[in-house]
Amino acid sequence: MNHLTSKIVFQSRFWILFICLNFNLSTNAQTFINFESGALFTSINDIRIGNNGTLFSLKNDFSTPVIPFLRLRAGFLLNGKNHFSILYAPLKIKVTGTIEKNILFDGKYFKANLPTEAVYKFNSYRITYNRRIISKVNFKFGLGLSAKIRDAGVSLKNRELLRENFGIGFVPLINILAKWDISQKMGVDFLGEGIIASKGRAIDLSLSGRYCFTKNLQGNIGYRLLEGGADGTNRYNFIQLHFIFVSLNYSFDKNNKEP
Repeated sequence: MNHLTSKIVFQSRFWILFICLNFNLSTNAQTFINFESGALFTSINDIRIGNNGTLFSLKNDFSTPVIPFLRLRAGFLLNGKNHFSILYAPLKIKVTGTIEKNILFDGKYFKANLPTEAVYKFNSYRITYNRRIISKVNFKFGLGLSAKIRDAGVSLKNRELLRENFGIGFVPLINILAKWDISQKMGVDFLGEGIIASKGRAIDLSLSGRYCFTKNLQGNIGYRLLEGGADGTNRYNFIQLHFIFVSLNYSFDKNNKEP
């Protein structure tokens, strides 16, 4: 089974799970869907592919523009304590530039001073469970686990060569969720997911202000940090990406007072 077929099968199973989460729920569950978008800024994106590959930067060796992004999350809150959700977060950065040095990438040399296109992909799929351990009227806090599957990699292309290095991997994450209600209409939300290991790390943190337009619709404006990477024998990649976002969250359960 090739990479494209594997990707199609995986995405099909992911969206089957999405349907199950939305239609096979207890009557005590409050379902929601969240749309997030905004501007993505690259601070660090250092890459090396191959055991003796050349280390280069999509930030310094290429000119990475500010780009839009989109994230979709859907799930439900069961009995006011158990938070389940799935996330689809596609991410693709495409840049073109003339580099000043030869790059050994995945066993092939890309010559300097030739227009070169670089594509960086980091599509993230996550299944999240969070258990609330503090549930007060104006403050809620929970801990949980997330299963992250990433479809990621890099490609380089010029008029002579095209090399692609993509793969699918699994990463377990610890998550923290906190909500502070300043008033009936306004609040502050924090969601953090991450893990740190000897050869790498994965961190996704967001902090936002919340405003409730109606009983079922709320909007957020905030900041997100996506940081981490891996230092392996054949692949090195560390990133630091900054997101300014707005999001809309719609709750389908009209009988539940909590958004």
